[in-house]
Amino acid sequence: MQHLRKYSAKKMRWQVGDQRSFEHRFTQEQVDAYAKLVGDHNPMHVDPEYTREVLGDAPVVHGMFAASFVSTLIGMYLPGPGALWQSFQVNWRKSIRPGDLIRFDAKVASTHDSTKTIDLEVTGTKVGSGEVCLDGKGRVMIVEKEECKQEEQISLKDQRIIVTGASGELGAAVCRELAGHGARLIALGRNEERLSNLKVELGKTVERTYAFDLKDANRLTAAVDEVTADGAVFGLVHVAAPSLTNLDVIAPEMASALQEQWHLNVLVFHQIVERLARIMPRGASIVHVLTQYVIDAPPAKLAHYVSAKSAALALVKSMALELGPKGIRCNAVSPGMMNTAYSKDVPLRIKQTEAAGNPLRRLCSVQDVAKGISFLLGPEAAFINGINLPITGGGRMP
Repeated sequence: MQHLRKYSAKKMRWQVGDQRSFEHRFTQEQVDAYAKLVGDHNPMHVDPEYTREVLGDAPVVHGMFAASFVSTLIGMYLPGPGALWQSFQVNWRKSIRPGDLIRFDAKVASTHDSTKTIDLEVTGTKVGSGEVCLDGKGRVMIVEKEECKQEEQISLKDQRIIVTGASGELGAAVCRELAGHGARLIALGRNEERLSNLKVELGKTVERTYAFDLKDANRLTAAVDEVTADGAVFGLVHVAAPSLTNLDVIAPEMASALQEQWHLNVLVFHQIVERLARIMPRGASIVHVLTQYVIDAPPAKLAHYVSAKSAALALVKSMALELGPKGIRCNAVSPGMMNTAYSKDVPLRIKQTEAAGNPLRRLCSVQDVAKGISFLLGPEAAFINGINLPITGGGRMP
């Protein structure tokens, strides 16, 4: 048998009509060894005197021994290392005897990308006479070693990341956390003075600031297009949220409150992603800030808020599914109650109760959330996609 080539890690894409072959000369010593290995000592294979009397010829090579070299053919030549049989049918056309040199051929009959399988036609032909000793067909699965794409293992250093709601406490905390990782920030918010102060604080890490109401679709489109004109955007963190009010689910004001919450949490988020996803590189990451109330039973009087965040979670999962093949990950974080201006109207007693019911016995901080977001954006989460990360200290467990 000719020397088997050392296989390469390089992947080959097989096409219909591709062929490979190798030759093997059978010997009686090999036949005897096979008989000993499998326990088939049929005299038709191992007793020359017997076969001379009944066949007038030398012993016959075991049919399965001969067919085993088809396995060599698919395991080392076509498709090669990583191949696994799924099915195989063989016909023995003519006896093979010790001393015969057989050429084994495989030809690709069809390919199936979705299942990573190929259908093969195989033959074993006697070299010299050209007689076909065996033929058949089979289906082979190609199991390839998964290799991490380097472009998906991207650190945050020097990566451009858009943060909405950056003039709020949580948005600013996210900017500080990402700046600590060397990211280049594009900060969007409603309060121009706070954005200016943030830029002074963080210096050159804040590349641009935009102060306007994100519900202004035209200004938002212009801002995103201006940012993308300067180069690819690696990440988006959607922190922006309308002010929170308590409303009965059937209150007259509920309709307008629903529109406001859904507009900012769902429509604005989608508008930004729709424009960014066209130019985001492989390995890019999107994170939407939700709430612990999407995890289990919501509190009363927050139907507008919780319904919008729940819809945003569904959108995040859909984006994860459809943008994933482009190498863009999309995840969410769901913080517990935070002691920020956003929750200033929540009575102290309720905050104390929330903290007491938490296994860590404290409220969530903006720094807790910022660190969770930076994790989902970073290389450590390169294979995390479509999840909602609870940042609740165990207060709520999905």
